[in-house]
Amino acid sequence: MTEILHSFINDLRALQAEIDALLADSDNPLDTLPAKVDQHNDVLSRLFAHFEELNQEIDPETLTFLRATQSKIANWTTQAIEARDETRQNLLKLAQGRKARRQY
Repeated sequence: MTEILHSFINDLRALQAEIDALLADSDNPLDTLPAKVDQHNDVLSRLFAHFEELNQEIDPETLTFLRATQSKIANWTTQAIEARDETRQNLLKLAQGRKARRQY
């Protein structure tokens, strides 16, 4: 594995750890999450461009890492959808509560 490849993978691992920490912290407003996910996607794009530029196949170790990354992205997406749905429900309850107070 080349030094550049190690750098990409280390960057991805660091970003994944930051994203996981953000999602695990229930008190975090997640305002920095989109930027971290964008950074992660940018590093992934550069990694694939690196492989394309070298015109080489992905080694098994990197392929295993990328499959795990794909799984992480799927988990983050699921968590984001759940958080969005929970926020919608909370906003709906607040709106219904305001409407009920105005009626009485």
